Formats: sequence, structure tokens, C-alpha cells
Amino acid sequence: MKTKHLIMGTAGHVDHGKTALIKALTGYDCDTHKQEKERGITINLGFSHIDLPNGNSVGIVDVPGHADFIKTMVAGACGIDFVLLVIAADEGIMPQTKEHLEIMKTLGIANGIIVLNKIDLVDKELLELATEELKDFVKDSFLYDAPIIQVSSQTKQGIEKLINEISIIIDAIPQRETEGLFRMYIDRIFTQKGFGTIVNGSIISGTITKNEPVFLLPNEKELRIRRLEHHGKEVNRVSAGDRASFNLVGFKQKEFKHGMVLSNKKIKSTKLIDIKLNIYQNDVTLGLWNQVIFLLGTNRIMVRIHLLDRDNLKSGENCLAQVYLPHPIITQYNDKFIIRNSSGNLTLGGGYVVDPYPLHHRRRRETQIDIVKKIASGELEEMIAAEVRKSALPISQKTIADYLDVNSDELIEAIFQKLPGDIIFYQYGDEIILLKKKMNTVYQNKILSGLKNFHIKNPLKKNGKTFKELMGIFGEYQNEETKITLTQILYNLEERAKLRKEGKTWILTSHEVNLNDEIKAMIKKADNLIRSKGNIAVDPSALIDFANDENISKIQMEQIISYLIDNGDIYFLQQKYLHSDLVEKAKKILLEQLTKPTEGIKVSQLRDFLNTNRGTAMILLEFFDSENITLRKGNFRFFTKKYKKTIFNEL
Repeated sequence: MKTKHLIMGTAGHVDHGKTALIKALTGYDCDTHKQEKERGITINLGFSHIDLPNGNSVGIVDVPGHADFIKTMVAGACGIDFVLLVIAADEGIMPQTKEHLEIMKTLGIANGIIVLNKIDLVDKELLELATEELKDFVKDSFLYDAPIIQVSSQTKQGIEKLINEISIIIDAIPQRETEGLFRMYIDRIFTQKGFGTIVNGSIISGTITKNEPVFLLPNEKELRIRRLEHHGKEVNRVSAGDRASFNLVGFKQKEFKHGMVLSNKKIKSTKLIDIKLNIYQNDVTLGLWNQVIFLLGTNRIMVRIHLLDRDNLKSGENCLAQVYLPHPIITQYNDKFIIRNSSGNLTLGGGYVVDPYPLHHRRRRETQIDIVKKIASGELEEMIAAEVRKSALPISQKTIADYLDVNSDELIEAIFQKLPGDIIFYQYGDEIILLKKKMNTVYQNKILSGLKNFHIKNPLKKNGKTFKELMGIFGEYQNEETKITLTQILYNLEERAKLRKEGKTWILTSHEVNLNDEIKAMIKKADNLIRSKGNIAVDPSALIDFANDENISKIQMEQIISYLIDNGDIYFLQQKYLHSDLVEKAKKILLEQLTKPTEGIKVSQLRDFLNTNRGTAMILLEFFDSENITLRKGNFRFFTKKYKKTIFNEL
């Protein structure tokens, strides 16, 4: 049977014996700090583990019970799989007992064992009363059918029975998902001589090996793992459900801030999140805007909360809300959180993250709220569609999978079978790009109208716009997703006979170059003018003078020159015009000279052979260099190997 690695947390009122109970179970004292020893209460998180007889391993997080340390308790609880709710038999249900139970429920913990501790301090009658009180207390919670184990940490009575119940509950709890994104909040950091910086935490999701790079978030710093430990033993890999210790290279203790996360990928940080919020504190009402302390993972931040689908929120109610964070944090869909009042002395409620990267909802528009509601529904197809709807650009399935942290196969199945009608997708190899149907229509219209305007302005141009030019429909935001989108849209428009390829450009299928007699005459005159200059490159000023003499407008002249260039009749090189006859003549001279046994050809030699000036000869040779026909070595040019091969094949 495959062993399980789960994490058990303690909960309960201060001084009800949680730490003593852990010591009785493991032999380890979680109160390791001097201040904790002096005060007799747990201030910091304590960590230990039990290796059970059946091979399963249980990490233990001993959380503080005192009201002042709720923030530490939440930090420890974020990775817990099940809880030991500890109540002292001599005191019974106390304020922190109730508060801890609400916090555990809000954080999504669904399994646990109730421990009635300190039974050595009460008689049989009081023990029965305490047991009945407990049953009544948990009847409406996730612990309604949990076993109640009576123990004494001092005499060890009931400890074996508790260990047996822990074994039973572990068998019943499924192992956490170890695939997908690796994520761990850092809840402890220290330095050790000879090792350097060491961090601890409970792994929330995924798996990582010692040889993989790891990223410190939100500052996206890449670190190297020197050593990995699980329950005090060096290992090569750790997974969700493990308490893990990382000895990191490239990270100093002074760089640490609460809320930092280790991950095997760079996760986008956020300062704005949408949440589902519920209030369980009696006699508390939240208004439209609220300032509260926000506890998520190891984050403890003063935030502003804006209610979205109602104007106030009372105890026992829930709603959608948006959280404004003062600095970026790392969070993902369905992460659980707790809120406390701004003074930090009262836990108000909590909930889960609906959207870590939402639109801004300050005006609470119905369409925006509807998107949030659909994400909150938890239906994968609606969550996918919502991500697409709020994206200003086409978005890949890989990006959505990272945002939602969902299984790739499950995501692809939903895309192919269940997407709402306003969302479409393009598949290109392994990539799937999703976008709004309306957005797709807008892109198509931009392409078609852009080409139409281009043809109107360039009636003598047989070519259209290149792929790179058409990418302009996406503005400055161009990436692989937009490239794939444009490729598929062009293919679709070609299939529908809306446009076609002309050389390396795209044109409307309706576009034709129509030359009337007047235009033909102008083209011929311009061609003759450049040809008449013989072997000398022509300055643009000569064409301006020609246009003025012939009463040709500037736009018409530009169109004529463009036509001659596209047609291969003239070249525009280094701000000069050269007739194709001159270029071909120069190429012929090179062929005659460079196929002979020779040391090459110099600029001065080509100048003399052509009976031209040095400037024109230089322009021609540099053009041949750029076309990979010639190669310069010192003052001489030679044919390239590639061009030589072409010549001999032709001969």
C-alpha cells in the first residue's frame, strides 16, 4: 500500500494542552522558544511528526491558541489536511475554541478528531458533562461525526487510542494532488552554520525535486536547492501534504518578507483580487467599503474590501467582494483566507479567492459582476470563459491552466466540449488560443478594412500588407498568442475567399492593378528617365523635377515609383534610384570577372568597367553583398560559395 504524507494541525483555546498533547504523541516539545517556555503558551508555530506503524507519515503543526496569535495560527493552518480540536475537560468550550473552529471551517478543513484533554483533572460526572457539551458544540460543523477521544497528556491515558484514530482518519483522507504547480508558503526561516539559509513550510500543491530550480515569489528570484528535508531526513523530492525544509542557495534571511512563496514556476503577483466572503461574527455588519486585516497563507495585510453584489453584509450572510491590497501578493483560485477587524482583536469571517487577476469593479457594472458570479460557480467551462472575457487579447490554454491551476487534460476537454457560444478557439499544434467571438470579428474587420484602405492609397501596387504589418491590429501587445491568432484568422479569411496571398503579402481577392493609358504613359516616361541616366544612380530630386514638369502630383509620383520597384524595373538603394538594366549589367561584369582566376574585384575596377562614378559602384557592390551574391575581403569582392554553386548549376 502506498504511504500517505498528510499534515495534522492542532486547534483550541490557550492552555488547553495542545503542545503537551503533541509531546505525549511524539516525544517532541514544540515550545522551543525561551519566551514560550517562560509564558507557558505557544507563540510561534511548532512542528513535529509521527511515523505510524502502517508506514504513513503525519506532519504536525502546533498552532498558538492565544487570541493575540491568530495570524500565526492561520499561517500554519493553510496546509493542514485534518485537525485535532483540543478541549480541556476541566474548562470546556472557550472563546478561542469557537474561533478556531470557525477558522478551520473557513479554511476548508473538512476532517478532524476531537480530543478531550486533561481528563485526569476531572471526575467521571464532569467528564460525561464535558463530552455532551462537546457533541452539542460541533453538531453543525464538519466535526459533527468526529470521534471524541478522552486523553491525559500527563498520565498518557488514551494516547494509544488517539494514535489509532489518527491512523484510521489518514486512511479515509485522500492524498493531496501532487501534479501541477508546486507552491509552498514560507512560515519559518533561519540560518544554520555551514548550510546558510533554511526555510520551512507546508506544501500546498504539486511536487518538486532537489535538482529543479525554485522561484521565490513575488520577486521572481530564481534559487537553487542545496538540500531538501522531510521530517528531519534528507530526501530528493517533496510533494503536497509534506512539511518540508529547503536549504537554499541565493537567498538571505534579510530578504525575507511574510507572505513569500516558493514555486517551481513564476506566478504572476496581484494587488487586486475577487473573493467570496462570509461573516460569522455575531453583531457585525460590513458596509459597502471596509478596512480589515486580511490573512491569507502567511500574509497579514491591512486591506480595503469593496462589496460587489450587495450593499452590506451581516453575520451568516455571504457575498462577492473585491480586495484592494497595498502591495503585490501571490495567490490562486480557491485559496482560503480569514478577515479580522482593523484593530486585530476580532475575527469577522473569511472565504476563498474567486479570481486572483480580476477586472476593476469600482463601479459595480452588472456585466462585470456577472463574470465574477460565473467564476464563483466553480464550473470549469465558466471559469475558462470568464478568463477569456476579461482578457484584452487572445489567451492560451496554458496561461489559463496556470491561472486556475487545473489539470491540462480536464481543461482541454472543457474547451472542446462545453465552451459558451460567445467564446471561440484556434488550435495550432499543441497550442490552443481562446478569444471572444466579438473580438475575432473585430480583428477580421480590421484586417479587411486595413487592406481596403491600403489598396485605395496604393492602386498601382500589386502587393498588400506583410504578416508583420498586419500584426498591427493588436497594437503594441504582440506575443506568440497573437501571432497564432493572426495566422489562423488569415487562413480562415483565405478559405472564405476574402483575401489571398501575393508574394509575401496579403491582398483582398477583389484587388487588381488597373493601368489606363494615361498611367501607362507616366510609368513609361519615369522608367525612361531613370534608364536615360545610363550607368549613374539617380537622385530623388531628379524625379521631383520630372513630376513638376509633367504636372504629376506627389502622390501619383510615389505610386508610379512604387509600381516600378514592385515590378522589378528599378531599385531604390541608399536613397538613390538605379534602373534594373544597370543592376543586370553590373552583375554580368561580375560574372565575367569573378569566374576567371582572379584576386577579386575592387570598387574602382567595377567603376571603370561600367564607366560610372565611385558612389554608384559602391552602391551596387554593397547591394550584391546584402543579396549574398558577393563577399567582401579587404578591398576585394568575391562570389559567395552559395552563389558560385548557383552559377555552376545554371551553367
